[in-house]
Amino acid sequence: MDEVNESDCSVYWQAYPDPSSSPYATIPFLTVYVILFFLGLLGNCTVIFVTCNNKALLSVQNIFILNMAASDIMMCFLSLPITPITNVYKNWYFGDLLCHLIPCIQGISIFVCTFSLAAIAIDRYILVVKPHKTPLSPKGAFVCTVLLWIISFVVTLPYAFNMQRIAYLDEQICGFFCTEKWESAKSRRAYTLVVMFSQFVLPFSVMAFAYLNIFGILNRRAQVKLRRLDERSIALESSCAFPSAGIVEKGVLNELNTFLDKQEKEKQRLVHQNRRTTTILVTMVVWFGITWLPHNVISLIIEFDDTQDFFQLYGRTDLDISYLLNLFTHCFAMSNNVVNPVLYAWLNPTFRQLVVKTFNNKSIVHREPRVHTGPNDIDEQRRLRRHTSGANFSNPPFPPVPEFSEEPEM
Repeated sequence: MDEVNESDCSVYWQAYPDPSSSPYATIPFLTVYVILFFLGLLGNCTVIFVTCNNKALLSVQNIFILNMAASDIMMCFLSLPITPITNVYKNWYFGDLLCHLIPCIQGISIFVCTFSLAAIAIDRYILVVKPHKTPLSPKGAFVCTVLLWIISFVVTLPYAFNMQRIAYLDEQICGFFCTEKWESAKSRRAYTLVVMFSQFVLPFSVMAFAYLNIFGILNRRAQVKLRRLDERSIALESSCAFPSAGIVEKGVLNELNTFLDKQEKEKQRLVHQNRRTTTILVTMVVWFGITWLPHNVISLIIEFDDTQDFFQLYGRTDLDISYLLNLFTHCFAMSNNVVNPVLYAWLNPTFRQLVVKTFNNKSIVHREPRVHTGPNDIDEQRRLRRHTSGANFSNPPFPPVPEFSEEPEM
């Protein structure tokens, strides 16, 4: 970073204060960003660690989840610290090279995350709505993830070429800012629209379409099963109401009542399962929409507001809330780093069991005593280790919740 004589100038946020520079804003935002950073890092690292330590779990869905977790970790390290610093201090402290690289890498991580969410929705859609089609293989999923990274890189590449670190024109202001420098405003705005469509409109539309259709199929399947259970119960009750022998033994009635109780519990389980599936499906789409829509809207307004007074309360520059709103919407969007592992992994009972199993196995390995054993004991220990090592192929690969099977286990 170029050296400046700080005694002859002042930094931008001191010369032109706005609400985002106030301690009443910076302290709460700092607290939230720190929480998002650590929770996002913890959740996504756990997803990667548990999945990679259970090789049998490397299914199609989990490959996309790993891809999403990796992009979330990138956002934790790049978007969470750097964006609030530049928004609060209105200065670029990271040099000319990083001015070109960091916005591009930030964009790649965001695109990979949203594209992975859409890929998970498409995979679920094919398995549930189009069950007769050949499902995607793990190898095919790996190829898809590579393509997602390539597409994300291509879409965000213009950032690398059109970002510049520029000194403030006012000689009384110290420092630099990193901004887009296009040949024309028309080109910049066209690219902004392309980014918004690719990062928000397209993935959101794909997710909404896929999950609405999935919900419709699951709902119809649940209704069919409930109807069959009702028909079976009615038939059994009728057969006992008019027994051929004219007498129904007490033991037979008890067995019938027990069976009907089980049928009723099965009906309640299906209803609960359907309600849980609906809740998670709606949450997936709605949360993605409400977290990313405000940030995209604010970015569009800033881009197309030529007068730059849309956010000035009462027409006062010292009450310009554009930076404050940008901080808020960015913070809201970054909450996906925490919510994604919860929605797509932690709410899955199988994944939670594997977390406990994996970390318990690690602690057991550290506490395992050294003992002298005979050949039979050694074989037994090896067999037990294989059974508890997390590579037990009898456990199905955990998918993102909900488990969209014929009878999804929620």
